[in-house]
Amino acid sequence: MLIFTIAVQRGHAWGGPPHQQIVDGSLTAIPTTDNLALRLGEETGRLRDTVEMGDWMNSLVVIQENWHVTTENFPQTSTEYFGNDYLLFPGAPHFFSHVMPQVHETYGPYFLRALQALRTEDKTNAVRWIGSLLHFVTDSGSPPHTISLLGPNHTKMENWLDASHIDLRDYRPQLLGRDDASAVAGLERRMDGLIARNAAIAKRMVPYADANDRARVEPLALDCAEETARVTADVLHTLLVLSGPQSATDGTSLVAFVTAPELADHVFLPAKLVLFGTNYSTLSSQQFIASGQYAGTFLLRNLPPGSYRAAVERPGATPLILPPLVLRSGQRNTFSWQLAATAPAGNLVQDADFSLRWLSPAAPDHWHHEESCHCWLSDNIPVTQGAHYYAAFLSRCKASPAITLEWMAMHWLRTNDPSVPISAMQDSSQATSSTTRVTAPAAAIYARFSIAGDQPPQNTLRFISLIAAKNDFQESKPN
Repeated sequence: MLIFTIAVQRGHAWGGPPHQQIVDGSLTAIPTTDNLALRLGEETGRLRDTVEMGDWMNSLVVIQENWHVTTENFPQTSTEYFGNDYLLFPGAPHFFSHVMPQVHETYGPYFLRALQALRTEDKTNAVRWIGSLLHFVTDSGSPPHTISLLGPNHTKMENWLDASHIDLRDYRPQLLGRDDASAVAGLERRMDGLIARNAAIAKRMVPYADANDRARVEPLALDCAEETARVTADVLHTLLVLSGPQSATDGTSLVAFVTAPELADHVFLPAKLVLFGTNYSTLSSQQFIASGQYAGTFLLRNLPPGSYRAAVERPGATPLILPPLVLRSGQRNTFSWQLAATAPAGNLVQDADFSLRWLSPAAPDHWHHEESCHCWLSDNIPVTQGAHYYAAFLSRCKASPAITLEWMAMHWLRTNDPSVPISAMQDSSQATSSTTRVTAPAAAIYARFSIAGDQPPQNTLRFISLIAAKNDFQESKPN
């Protein structure tokens, strides 16, 4: 017996399971002519997991399977990826609130990105992008989200619900538009209607929630969840219709084999391919993991012919900025790329040299400016409690900014441990000398760097690094 699990820090919108149950209900309404099972294959069932994607910002997602044989268990990791890879792209280069009014800004960009994934990427990547869109759709129908209500009543109005009662087998999904532009407009109108409808119900729920009257809250919450499932079915139906089979002459395809240095603690992390100036990106499917090496394959199809600037990245490897890729119409364009190890080797920081500018020309990928602290923060870096690491940076100038390492208990919450000031390297060959040795505290699941100041980090730093110590003897500092 195989049991699949996903390890990730989850959010609390719709109480977790109702998100999945809303998707389950919506799938019962999809017409057989949409060929859902054929189009998405075994990934179809994973929509009930990837609908949580919107809550997985700055999180590492680890998919595990457990082989249970008689009385023995054989757990193993099969896939890892960062939630940010399915939440951030040039059309949506930052995170969004999941309540009104800001959530309204997500519908168009994420609908088009999910549609693009269905047309150009493999089933696995497509289902994850669809999950991001469906998270914003389903969150928008949550009663407290429609009226921007926080606090204890928010939790009651979401969690006092058994959405497994949703049954849409008699519902016929609406086609939101017959082309991309009209579908976005149709989606926005449908979402406006959903929010207005469920907001009126939410206002009726508030006094019952105040009085802890669960018996009156539950049917109203189910009513909202059922209508949200109908909208979810409309979205899925429209995506499938608009991304139907296309002629091979409509575009060009790219297939690329990529190898990268092994990352000891995260051997299953894929590589990422991005095409600058576009929303096109994809993660590699794993081919094999040999001693000291990761190998995977990129696939993009139905691309417009032309010349593209592209880059490939993976933690532990130096980003590879490729020469222009000329993709010719109707052809299968094949490539082979090899990523070199970072210097120093084993660097866990993504875009450690600030060279990638896919999301925005103004800021390096995997870093964002935080107004509240007048600082630049890295994406979260997975760490192991009690493990030792070496942290350092190489400056471009004598007056380098103050840099600290912060420990995270959740993807959004710091631990109570103090930040650690980080020392500067004298040159990139000093993997363990002139660096700061740190130990991940018991409450930490991630670390992140904070660079003081408003100036973009590439202006003052050459790179920044966090390296796992192999052992205290091998990695000890020289006298």
